[in-house]
Amino acid sequence: MKRVLVTCAHSDDAVIGCGGTIKELTDKGIRVLAVSVCGDRIDGFDMAMTMLGADFVALKNSYGKIDDDVVVSDLRKVFEDFNPDLIFTHWTNEILYDHGLVSKHVINLARQYERDILLYELPATSVDFTFDVAIDITRSYAFKLKALFEMKNAFDGEVFKNEVLPAVVYAPGYRGITTGCRYAEVFKSLGIRKPLSPYGRKLIDIEKLV
Repeated sequence: MKRVLVTCAHSDDAVIGCGGTIKELTDKGIRVLAVSVCGDRIDGFDMAMTMLGADFVALKNSYGKIDDDVVVSDLRKVFEDFNPDLIFTHWTNEILYDHGLVSKHVINLARQYERDILLYELPATSVDFTFDVAIDITRSYAFKLKALFEMKNAFDGEVFKNEVLPAVVYAPGYRGITTGCRYAEVFKSLGIRKPLSPYGRKLIDIEKLV
């Protein structure tokens, strides 16, 4: 069975960045493991990932207080135990410190283990995001939205309403318009060895990802 690792600094990032793609992958029989580096603010994370068909792990770090050495050691263990074929993680230029730190360490480990990497977009925090892979999540969009609502209690009400929810309500529709479907998630490839799309925002068959 093919294996996909989704790494995120905070538990909602996995849903916002690639929740629809997770559902598309698990429906194809691909095993997905979602790892939240920060183990706080995870109310509903288990239910959200179960809804998307993914396994999940929350590491013992706190928001804004990630220990570099500890997180590298923990992530290395995840890499060795899970042995993923493909890895999703944060964009490289992020407003939030936690996001950028996780991206840096995951990319370095993926290079060491020679694994393929896709970077996902978080509309509120990803600076100058560019992409060359788009996945049609029209069929799985409702699951992505429901998964996010499973995590509603992890956030301050205003933060959820004004920042977290709009990222799932509006961004997939906008990306769908620009790539030729109703709803899409987009990614930047940092090392897919199989031929995918050229740069140009082309939709990719989900079966070609792994």
